[in-house]
Amino acid sequence: MKKKLLSVLLCGVMAASVLAGCSKKEPEVQPEPTQVEEKTEEKTDVQAGEIPQDYKYYFSFDEPSDGVKLAVQDSAATPIVQVVDDAPTYVTGVKGNALYIDGSKGAKLDVNGVGDTYTVSFWVNPSRSAQYMPTLQYGPDMHGDATGGQHYVNFTWATWNPNSDVLEYPSVWAYDQNDEAKWPYWYPGNENGLVKQWTNITMTVDPSEVTSDGTLIRAHLYINGEEFVADSEDREVKVVFNTMQASDNFDFLLGINYWDAIFKGAFDEIYVYDYVLNAEQVKALYAAGDASAKYEEPSHEVVVTADPNALETIGNLDLNMPFWSDFSSAIELPDGVAKIVKLKNYSSGAANWNNYVMAFTNMPHDKGVDPNTVEGNKEFAVVRADAWGWNADGDSATLTDVFQFNYDIGNWGTWLSQVMTDADVTLTLKREGDTINIVADNVDFNGTSNVITSTVKTSMTADDDCYLTILGECCYIELLSVEDAIVVTPVADAVDTIGKTDFTNGWWTDWAAPVELANGATKKVHLKNWSDGVNNWDNYVIMFTNEATEAHQNPNSDGAGSENHVEYAALRADAYGWDDATFAYETSWGDDWASWLDAMKAADVTLEISRNDNVIVVDAVIVDRNGKEFTSKSTVTSNVMTADDPCYFLITCEECYIDILSIE
Repeated sequence: MKKKLLSVLLCGVMAASVLAGCSKKEPEVQPEPTQVEEKTEEKTDVQAGEIPQDYKYYFSFDEPSDGVKLAVQDSAATPIVQVVDDAPTYVTGVKGNALYIDGSKGAKLDVNGVGDTYTVSFWVNPSRSAQYMPTLQYGPDMHGDATGGQHYVNFTWATWNPNSDVLEYPSVWAYDQNDEAKWPYWYPGNENGLVKQWTNITMTVDPSEVTSDGTLIRAHLYINGEEFVADSEDREVKVVFNTMQASDNFDFLLGINYWDAIFKGAFDEIYVYDYVLNAEQVKALYAAGDASAKYEEPSHEVVVTADPNALETIGNLDLNMPFWSDFSSAIELPDGVAKIVKLKNYSSGAANWNNYVMAFTNMPHDKGVDPNTVEGNKEFAVVRADAWGWNADGDSATLTDVFQFNYDIGNWGTWLSQVMTDADVTLTLKREGDTINIVADNVDFNGTSNVITSTVKTSMTADDDCYLTILGECCYIELLSVEDAIVVTPVADAVDTIGKTDFTNGWWTDWAAPVELANGATKKVHLKNWSDGVNNWDNYVIMFTNEATEAHQNPNSDGAGSENHVEYAALRADAYGWDDATFAYETSWGDDWASWLDAMKAADVTLEISRNDNVIVVDAVIVDRNGKEFTSKSTVTSNVMTADDPCYFLITCEECYIDILSIE
């Protein structure tokens, strides 16, 4: 047992890198109301450089409004985006105040559609970027429950540019599920790093301006008052029809949608008009805001609360635990077996070492027992949460061949004062011979992941046991769960495989060979589904089409499919589908999505797929790694397939791995 101070260099970096905020200016007086409902008067004539006041909706965010509600993603609810009673947070904006989104909740505005002719404008200042992170998204039926066909426009971040891996913004994409699942998208085409700065985005839509085939609307996109001018039709910004139609199910969402990472940052000055603004009016919207405005990230109030479901607790709620004074019970680490340990870490943020600590010894012990008091104990190594460690020979500052750390923290001051004061921690640990490998994923209150990877060489021999003990100093730790990690084990004689064993395959990137489903026939498919258990959509998906294509080839007409390719329907493992069809579901798990998600980490799946004319029935039996069974029955009635049409099904997936074991 040794307690070592962090090296002078690292301490200096941490002290200097505490997140510095910018001074907050006082909000300007804004006489206009935060929200204006629909107006009926005729359009007003305005001079160049003036903002038209005949908007349908306007949100200044200068004062609280009943039309602004925070919202969360709740996969057990319908629709998934649900408003909550939490009070919105406001910061300094480009004009008065702005709405702040903290990364854990988005916002839903009280806006309805105004028709296919419209202008939408907003200011946005993101604190971070993430693939497909939404900024503004709107549509009359985003979830698809009411009409069976989703319609929406999404301003988001993406890497659709085939020549770049840089997340670009604004990427604009739209979707019409009912009209051959149209999905036009646009990206800037150059590196566009707009993080931590205010940007004004305005889009005008006139349904009389259509593409050459008449199926999509040519939109006009303005960034900071300047219009993007495309050099070809392929580079035009296009949207589908009906995305601004009024509806009882209309969503106008800021920083959140049904699927993607929640935005973190601020929004200001949102306008919706039921006509097309001209270029000078758009410039006026931009000119009215102060793009240089700065704001401080609101502080997160940490409330230390005890979880009654915790397996064990280490320390006290008042965070006064002395070093090496309280201990978890020993957790065995068998050679070659990965363990996942989940913790809750609360700390004051006063010092980097005031967080959880991992000690590795050779002897078991009970909760609260100092492992060094156990007869025969050997302490192989101690590793702190802040990438610092020691053993009997010294510490990680000098034993660089023994302790190796890699991390993507970026700012240690933020890690200390924001992340670890209220962190959800997942430790993946694996002993391999004399080496201990640790991946520590520390997730802060708004869902931002901070990963530290540690490789520790020890004096262990093949005959030694290894145990993990959790302790800490001036912190409170809850041990939430301990389980064997899921290790993907590909089946050597699988008929086919889809996805990647590290779950990095994106959506619509891999496909199994199509299987013909004749009218009146039933096919039985046995597969193994591996996933990380995080997102319900990251599991197998069944696609039904009108033609056979080669395995691992894009079946659409822009890939291996013909120009007559038709996608009848798509059906996900989680009882969700799309395309021009109606869907009915029965599931044994009901609202217990947590158990189902856990089952899908390593699930044996048997699918019976039957077709009768234009009706397809999929009966699924899912057996988890512990033998627990889940069942579902999905009935898909295609609106485009007839009894005489050919039908094929193929399996695809996103961020998961699938072995197809047999098809009968």
